[in-house]
Amino acid sequence: MRILYAVHGYKPAFRIGGPVLSVSSAAEQLVRKGHEVVVFTTNANLDQELDVPVNEPRNVDGVEVWYFRREEPVQKWLPFIPYLSRSLGFLYCPEMRAALDQILPTVDAVDTHMPFVYPTYAAAHAAFRNQRPLFYHQRGNFNPARLRFRGLKKRLYIAGIERPIMRRATTLIALTDAERAAYRALGVDTHCEVIPNGIDIPEQRQDATTRLEQRFGLRSQAPVVLFLGRLHPTKGADVLLQAFFEAANQTDAILVMAGPDEWHLTAEWQQRIADHNLQDRILFTGMLTGSDKEDMLARADLFCLPSIGEGFSMAVLEALAYRTAVMLSHGCNFPEVIEAGAGRVVEAESSQMAAALVDLLGDRERLKQMGEAGLRLVSKHYSWDVITDRLLAAYSEGIDRFAHAKGLVGVPALDQSSR
Repeated sequence: MRILYAVHGYKPAFRIGGPVLSVSSAAEQLVRKGHEVVVFTTNANLDQELDVPVNEPRNVDGVEVWYFRREEPVQKWLPFIPYLSRSLGFLYCPEMRAALDQILPTVDAVDTHMPFVYPTYAAAHAAFRNQRPLFYHQRGNFNPARLRFRGLKKRLYIAGIERPIMRRATTLIALTDAERAAYRALGVDTHCEVIPNGIDIPEQRQDATTRLEQRFGLRSQAPVVLFLGRLHPTKGADVLLQAFFEAANQTDAILVMAGPDEWHLTAEWQQRIADHNLQDRILFTGMLTGSDKEDMLARADLFCLPSIGEGFSMAVLEALAYRTAVMLSHGCNFPEVIEAGAGRVVEAESSQMAAALVDLLGDRERLKQMGEAGLRLVSKHYSWDVITDRLLAAYSEGIDRFAHAKGLVGVPALDQSSR
């Protein structure tokens, strides 16, 4: 099968966050299974731009990737509006439309991976023009709590742009049951499959504690609480910070806040940290990648994500894969960690999170047992090998259903050996 993925950013655009990891990992696993994946994306890397060739194909770990130069005329004309300067933007790519129409006749299916941006809008309409089945991911963006953030703009765009696309799509793909409910709440009853993100299980890392003590000064005996993600209001980093203030006198833990600060919040937070005299116990690392990120995940005793609304967080899967216990908000939509004994789910409210921090950090042996349970959970249910088999089954079923409904000849489905 030959599949076109349309997404707002692709590796090495890791500042954008989890979707870059999940989309690239799925694409690479599909290639390993003998399929072809073509990615149409932008040169955006959150508030930066990638130094990559644009408007031409390149091989990125076996995947054919086209990066297109983005333009943001509204941000250029109205830079004085704060939220525009902090937004990833619409990601308009003027050269993308013609390239889509050239390549669409060669693909079997189109899968878009993010609403509210031009690449997925353009790919969806190219699929309609070229009579190709469209598979549609929302990746948490229609979570009711997230829709309240800049809500008017989003609801207008959904009504005029996204809802008509979703109703014409062949298959909606939800990462969780909550995402399926969010589709239905928008009045869309298109066929929907629930297929979560996956994770590659890493080898156990040795000597991470020593390296991080040398690299960041993390005391080797101190418990470590880790926040790994964009320092953004929807991720709840401010809630975790306040919870740590409230819990600090009952634990000797260190809080590590790792991620890009796209909203420029760190300076304000540093003053609050100084007011609580916790400068030596709260560390801002900026974005972590490579061995630093792997070491931090392996070293952490507890991973925390108080998000108001997630699709299916890659950071949570990474923490579990590194044997790290997790403390999540209900907005993370991952109750399975409770059933597996891998962590706790609490309200994204500082006093409740503070109480949970004190309780969990008071028993590091229990945290280790939770970490082992988390590894068993993701190994059994969330490996990319398992998840991409489910994706392929959804693509195959959708292609067959699309071809039958349209009465089309020459829209190839998977042959029997690939199903």
